[in-house]
Amino acid sequence: MPEEVKKPVRYDVEGYEIVTDAIGDLLNQYPGLEGLTVKFSTLEEDGGLAWFPITGAAIDSETESITGKVRQTCNYPFYIIFRNGAPSSDRKKVIKEFLDNLGRWLERQTVTIEETNYTLGVYPELTGNRKITEISRQTPGYLDSVLDNGVENWAIYIAVKYTNEFYK
Repeated sequence: MPEEVKKPVRYDVEGYEIVTDAIGDLLNQYPGLEGLTVKFSTLEEDGGLAWFPITGAAIDSETESITGKVRQTCNYPFYIIFRNGAPSSDRKKVIKEFLDNLGRWLERQTVTIEETNYTLGVYPELTGNRKITEISRQTPGYLDSVLDNGVENWAIYIAVKYTNEFYK
């Protein structure tokens, strides 16, 4: 039986910053933020909302035509942390619902916030020949960890799929 050869993971290094900027901008357009800002990889000790890339922009697949046109399908996974100081049971429900609604909105599903319906119309434009094709939740919102001081980290994992086309 032939031994399976694992290919090394490759990354769209040039696209990392482009997609990172687009995700940060998109997250801060969520209509349910109510004065919060989603920061990049930064949380205060007792609270806040931030997002953290997991691996960067990994190339899932790549095809090349005989004319030298390359089409890559890339995956950019990240997670969002909502940190809150020792919330009550009711507040925990609100945080979970917030994260789940944010995930739904990113998937371009309709969410209701204070009796108003919101749907993300289009994904942001990326520079070059990159295009976001899908954003999907990998988990629902959940309690990820509790710090020694009782502060809770609630999380949701999200993945952005996009294509990158260019000529060699």
